[in-house]
Amino acid sequence: MTSPLAPGRPRARDVWLGAAVGLVSLGGILTGDVEEGPRALTVAVALVGAVALAWRVAAPLAAVTAVGLAGILQAQVGTSPGSLWALMTDLVLTYTVAVECAESVATAGLVVIIGSLWIQEWLDHGQDYPFIALVYGGAWLLGRGTRSWRERATLAEQHQRDLARLAVAEERTRIARELHDVVAHALSVIAVQADAAEAALDREPRLAGPPLRAIRSSATEALDDMRTLLHLLRRDDPDTDEPGTDDPGTDDPGLGELRPARGVSDLPALLAGMEQAGLPLDASIGPLPDLPTGTQLAVYRIVQECLTNVVKHAGRVPTCLTITPEGDGVRVVVRNGPGAGTAGSGAPSGHGLVGVRERVRATGGTVSATPTPDGGFEVVARLVPTEAS
Repeated sequence: MTSPLAPGRPRARDVWLGAAVGLVSLGGILTGDVEEGPRALTVAVALVGAVALAWRVAAPLAAVTAVGLAGILQAQVGTSPGSLWALMTDLVLTYTVAVECAESVATAGLVVIIGSLWIQEWLDHGQDYPFIALVYGGAWLLGRGTRSWRERATLAEQHQRDLARLAVAEERTRIARELHDVVAHALSVIAVQADAAEAALDREPRLAGPPLRAIRSSATEALDDMRTLLHLLRRDDPDTDEPGTDDPGTDDPGLGELRPARGVSDLPALLAGMEQAGLPLDASIGPLPDLPTGTQLAVYRIVQECLTNVVKHAGRVPTCLTITPEGDGVRVVVRNGPGAGTAGSGAPSGHGLVGVRERVRATGGTVSATPTPDGGFEVVARLVPTEAS
């Protein structure tokens, strides 16, 4: 809103309003319908009112003050403004100063308008002081109520925008986490298998077959996961469509055969792929409760990220994976022995451990990542299923 002490430009509709009121007022004065005098001063006061209406939003306090002083001058010289249009001008300006100004300035505007009208009433020897206070005070209160409603509506709109931005940021973080888990795991396995294939080609080419097949399998799996993510991003209403169901409206025919999100049932294939990549892995997955889809995805991604970090940072070192029920949730432990690198599965060199912590926090669980006495690394995650999962 425009500050009354720093006038802005008048709005076009206010200019039209001032012009209309000015023409009607001048018409009444010149035709004799408005019996006030002297006529020249009455015309000047009417023009002041018209200009004040044009600037009522651009400079509300100045407009109220100008009309008040003009009315006092006319009342002192002749008869105070008493036409219907003069009354309307005073009411509109009283309402405007209450709507457009802060509390202190709006109060000053009310004092100016009522004070000037009381002075005019006194100069005219009238007695309508309570009526003036009631009418213009009511218009002022209506303006303050309108301003309060506007502020609440603005705050509510800003709150909705903030919520929308927060939702977008959270969704971007979730997508980035999924992309990192998919790409980092696949590229790590591909890099290890490519080294093995290159070494086999130098010594005995027929031994390069298994690593190349592992590369193809990892790449295919990553492409499937990427396709699922892209499908979820392209859907207009993700709540009405589940991954794995046909979507006849998509341009990609492959998207109609998407499988559900990764879960506990996909862990054996993941572990087999890591073992095929040369990671000595001792895995124990106990009988788990019926976990929500979100929790199952979190378990799968945590295991995937931890094993990928073992390969990246420690190499092909003995690794132990244990997944057991714990209360209503599940406990995931990944422990690797000392390797060639400087850290193990919890290496803080990238976004992996950050993603693990975010997934665990989303379930209301806890996670710890610490070095072990033998020089290895251990990640312990406790996940608690929630309704949101």
